[in-house]
Amino acid sequence: MSRIRIARTLYLSSIGLAASLVLAGCHGHTSTSAVFTPSMTPTTPGLVKLVETGHSGSRIVVDALLIGPEPGLDLFAFKFGIAIGDPTIARFVPQPSYTQTALVADAGQTIAVDVDDSNPALIQVSVSKLGGGAGNGVAGASASVIQLAFDVAGSGATTMTLAGRGAVAPQALDSRQVPIPAVTFDAASAGVQGVTTGGGY
Repeated sequence: MSRIRIARTLYLSSIGLAASLVLAGCHGHTSTSAVFTPSMTPTTPGLVKLVETGHSGSRIVVDALLIGPEPGLDLFAFKFGIAIGDPTIARFVPQPSYTQTALVADAGQTIAVDVDDSNPALIQVSVSKLGGGAGNGVAGASASVIQLAFDVAGSGATTMTLAGRGAVAPQALDSRQVPIPAVTFDAASAGVQGVTTGGGY
């Protein structure tokens, strides 16, 4: 083979390689990030509000946070739901166990946590003491009623709202299983958004 033909072959090969690299770069990896926006409701003692406690990529951890201090409360149970406007955007992720600090077990008491996700649009939560005895207050600035994880699927936005379970409004109950008027649940919605970056030409 002549030198001219060899050079021309190498030149065409270089063009083909460069074109392949350009095309590969045009179809880059896409990634989705979760963005949480809390409601504009002011935080006041006794309010339960959805706040973000952390996120990684498309997964976000949301805390139903009880604002304190409210040391005189007789907290014994919480029963409420988290309504998701579009469950195809934000999907609840079940965990082996759930973090909570609002209920503190005294001697002879245990804490039971039940999360029902049979309806993806309404995650139903029950956190309660077992074993009788008294409830407890919140001496600090806040306490976690429960922390839950959600995955965001692709681009889009939805709402996340504290809600009741069936016809029963969200409740904090005392040791007599009576609703505690001093504990209220934020009626305004938080926002969850999926932001996708990368890919395309």
